[in-house]
Formats: sequence, C-alpha cells, structure tokens
Amino acid sequence: MVRCPESLRSPPPAGTIADLLDEGAACRPDRPLLLDVSGATLTLSEVAALSTAATRWLWDVGVRPGMTVAWQLPSDVKAAVVMLALARTPVVQAPVLHLYRAREVRTAIEVAGADILLVDESTVANTPAGVRTVIVPADIVEQLQTSMRSPHPELARPPTATEASWVYFTSGTTGRPKGVRHTDATLLSAARGYVAHIGLGSHPREVGNIAFPIAHVGGMVYLAAALLGDFPVLLVPKVTADDLPRLIAEHCVTVSGASTALYQMLLAAQMASPTTELLMPSLRMLIGGGAPCPPQVHRRVRQHLKIPIVHAYGMTEAPTICVSESTDTDEQLAQTTGRPIPGSEVRIGASGEIELRGDNLTPGYLNSAQWEHAVTSDGWFRSGDRGHLRADGRIVVTGRTKDLIIRKGENIAPDEIESELLAHPLVDQIAVLGQPDDLRGELVCAVVRRSQRHRDVTLDELCTFLDGRGLMKQKWPERLVVVDDFPLTGLGKVAKSELARRIAGGTR
Repeated sequence: MVRCPESLRSPPPAGTIADLLDEGAACRPDRPLLLDVSGATLTLSEVAALSTAATRWLWDVGVRPGMTVAWQLPSDVKAAVVMLALARTPVVQAPVLHLYRAREVRTAIEVAGADILLVDESTVANTPAGVRTVIVPADIVEQLQTSMRSPHPELARPPTATEASWVYFTSGTTGRPKGVRHTDATLLSAARGYVAHIGLGSHPREVGNIAFPIAHVGGMVYLAAALLGDFPVLLVPKVTADDLPRLIAEHCVTVSGASTALYQMLLAAQMASPTTELLMPSLRMLIGGGAPCPPQVHRRVRQHLKIPIVHAYGMTEAPTICVSESTDTDEQLAQTTGRPIPGSEVRIGASGEIELRGDNLTPGYLNSAQWEHAVTSDGWFRSGDRGHLRADGRIVVTGRTKDLIIRKGENIAPDEIESELLAHPLVDQIAVLGQPDDLRGELVCAVVRRSQRHRDVTLDELCTFLDGRGLMKQKWPERLVVVDDFPLTGLGKVAKSELARRIAGGTR
C-alpha cells in the first residue's frame, strides 16, 4: 500500500522515481501532471496507471529484465509515459536525443550496449540498419487507457534508488559520446535542489513546460521537479518561434525555459509584437541552463518580458550543480550561476577548474577508464569548466578547459566535424571552433585555409557534404571564414584561441 509522506514535497531520500509518482497518485490523484498541446490532460493517478499498464506493452514488444533499452522520442506525452514505465522495470534505459540521425543513434546504441531501440514515426528514419527496433504507436496512450492492465509480473520490479538504471550521453572531444550512468537517487537529488532554490510550485497556479528534448538528462529531472513541486507540465514536441509564445499564453504557463537560445526566442517574439502588451502574461520567470547566459540577455528579458531569468549550472554528469534563487538580486542573477544545491559540493582546483562531488553526481561513466581519468586522486570530478567562488557563496563560470562548442545547450565536438570535412575535395586544412552568438550561445564556425590548388569552398558545399555523410544539422557550420594562414602553437597545432581572436576582429 502506498502511503502519503508527511511532506508531499520531500519524499524519503531513498525513494525511487516510481515511488515518487505513486506517492503523488495516492495523495493527489486528481492533480494534473502532463499537459498535451492539444489541450488533453493526464492526472497523477492516470499517469501512474498508464505507466504501470505500459509494462505489459513493453513485455509484448520484447523488453526483458536486465536489458538496456534505448529510446528516441520527441518531447510529448507518450515519451513521458514510456520513460516513467521503464523507470518501473528492472532495465537500464538510455534516452537518445530526437535530433540525432542514424550515425549518431548507432554510436549511442554501441556506447550504451543497448539491446533494443524504441522510436516513433517521427524518429524511425534515424534507425540504423541491423538494430532491433520497435515503433511506439502514435496512439499508445489511448491504447493503454482502454486496457489499463496490471503490471507485468516479470517487469514489476523497479530498480533500487542506487542502481545505475539510466544512461545519458555527453560529447567527448573526439565526437564519440561518453555513456554517463545515473541512478534515481542522483536524478532526484538534482530535482530537489532545483525545486528548493527556484521555488518551483510556490505559485498557486504553477504550470511548467518541457520545450527541450525530453531525452536530455534535464527531462527526467524536470518531471521529478514537477512531482516534487506539485505542478503540471506542458510537453511541447516541436518548438517554433511562432508557436511557443502562443502555447505558453494559451496554457497559462508560469515557468518556461531551457537554454539561452529559448530565452532569446521568446524575447525576439515579444520585441516583434506590434503592441506593448505582454504576449505571455502568465510567465513569472524563465529558467534553464546548459550554456552561459550573457548579462545583456538578463537585462533585455527583464526590460521587455518583465520577468527574471533564474539560470542554473549543470552538466550531464551532474544535472544540477548550482542554481540561482528567485530572491537573488539582478546583479547576482546576471553575473553568477547561483549557489550549490543541497548535497552538491563544489571547489575550485589549483588550476582554477571547477571540481565536483555530491549526491547529484554520476556514479561514473560506462567506460571505467574514462571515469578514472576524469576524477582527482581524492575523488572529485573535474568538470572541464573554469570559475571562481564569490564572497556571497555564488559560483561564477568563466570558461571551459574542454575544446567543445555549446550550441543551444548541446555539446558539439569540433574534432568530429574537422575529421569529416577534411574528406571534402576542396578542403586542405580546416579548424572548427565556436563563436559567441546571441541566439545560440555559440555558433559553429569553419575556418578553411586557402589552397593554391583549387578554388575556395562555399558554406553551402560544406553543409551539403556533411548532410551526405549523415551528421545532424546542429553540427553543420553556420559561418565560413577562409584565411591565408593559421596561427600555430609551439607544437605546430592550430592556436584556436588566437584564430578566434583574429576572425572576430575581421582579419582574413
């Protein structure tokens, strides 16, 4: 029998995600949890029942205890139900971003060692050949509602809170992702800290939304935050500049966000409006993380949307590290990433690198050698970011030690793009780097050294080439610069920081 905990928003720390959902269903059965853009609503009790019934469907399509189940689904209600159903079963689930194409999906499956891949009609084209694949029906929620079967006895044994039953993927500097293990306990720790610092659920009519890939580590963290904060979530499978402001207004969303790119999208929509009336009057704050948020974006959102940005600092290995607070001053919101959440420990190493440990941190990579390389001798995780601690307890992130581009909150490895483009017949030497961009955080810039053997390549030719080789569009260069020479380091490598300075200043 499921009993209501003394504090609805603070379930026992040892509880699982399935426990959290079932406790909510027992205590607040009629409270909305999942909202569809069509207007349909699923309550806590309905979601609990659907995710339970879905274990029968999972068995029918071949899921068995001990398997690793990868899935690639957009941010919709059926994805949430499938994710919560898998959280009830003795399997490891490996969510794959719906933006990935066949080659990237194959790599993710190989890294995770997945036995089966779940897709829907929008992602089935990304399925690599030879991979055991199941198509999730578009009407699976309706099918489950008509059956509402009991859980399958072989799949009715959820993992414990400390079992590594989740695998997420993060880019390495070579482009091959690392498999990042998580437990229910680490994800719930991140969610609790997020709720506590931001005050999610404190508004009497709180409504959140997931307008980012639900397969991102933030997807489950945000759903857990909704359970902890007792508020419903609008799931937006396709985000466009025209539709998102309208959906936020229609569904009276009070808290939205994802990354700086989404803040910019909503800001641009408001500034383009022919009237001074707010397009999204229900919004009380924007939240998110995944990439730096420049102070000027904070100021413009405050000026035009009349709300604050409450930004956070996290990564796949530790989904929530530091979070700003709704009571922070404008200066603290704009200049810092907030304070560490409870259970998260942060220190600055001797070289200025941010190092982490705590309840929110992954227990390790699937590749143990990668993990050993990533931690210090005394057990702290090296984040790859540089920063410093202020006197007020806030953390300031000043840059990265890793050679990665963060575009709209997603890590992109320049080495992977360089390796592909070196196969282009009009490219002899190339360097790929990130450049600051108001909309994306960083854009992908290809710098090609001019050749005496052939004409200059064009940006369209580079993108067409990468398209043919199967790289997702997010990795295609958005700017091309042709230079006569590359600046080099003492070891003969391209000095990318100097190159970035030159092309930013207009030098060719």
